[in-house]
Amino acid sequence: MGMPSRDDISRRDLFRIRGGLLRRIADAAGEQATPRQVPTSLALLQRPPGAVAEGQFLAACTRCGDCIDVCPPRAIIKAPEAAGNRAGTPMIDALRSPCVMCDDLPCIDACEPGVLRHDLPVKMAHASVDESLCLAWQGQECNACVDNCPVENALCVVEGEGELAGPRVDPVACTGCGVCRCVCPAPQNAIRHRPVDERPFAVLQR
Repeated sequence: MGMPSRDDISRRDLFRIRGGLLRRIADAAGEQATPRQVPTSLALLQRPPGAVAEGQFLAACTRCGDCIDVCPPRAIIKAPEAAGNRAGTPMIDALRSPCVMCDDLPCIDACEPGVLRHDLPVKMAHASVDESLCLAWQGQECNACVDNCPVENALCVVEGEGELAGPRVDPVACTGCGVCRCVCPAPQNAIRHRPVDERPFAVLQR
């Protein structure tokens, strides 16, 4: 899952190139992907991969920012003051800069309090395609989400009624990284993306 391993310099170059591509596609779609844009709704926050249950996350996260510092595509940011007691905790705004599912998940390795863990599911959100808004499902040529998805078999083109075909999300394979939402060029974003509201508890080392 993810991209092939590379040395550190090549990895940084790759993310800069990919990040530029994502921004160009988003700009072409009319999205304002500014560096510090935050979601208008903070009911649920997309946490980085491998996050423990939200209550446990809030209690144990030190807000140190280490996971933010090591994130190659700079996808992890601090939750804004509008997030209340969650302000300063790490989150991902998929429309601004999605997680790209690094092979080694350095954000988890950097988390000293252990609220990001390799032994927990990496699923961050639930994603689906709104076929009524999707360009491909309306008969136009578009494979942006499928071509850019970093998770094998999470998105694929399927045949619908008549001669139409378009992308569909495999909810089992999909991690909810948000790349598809970021690159969707439809006038109204065709990707429905909702952060998970239930995550498992874990025994944290003290």
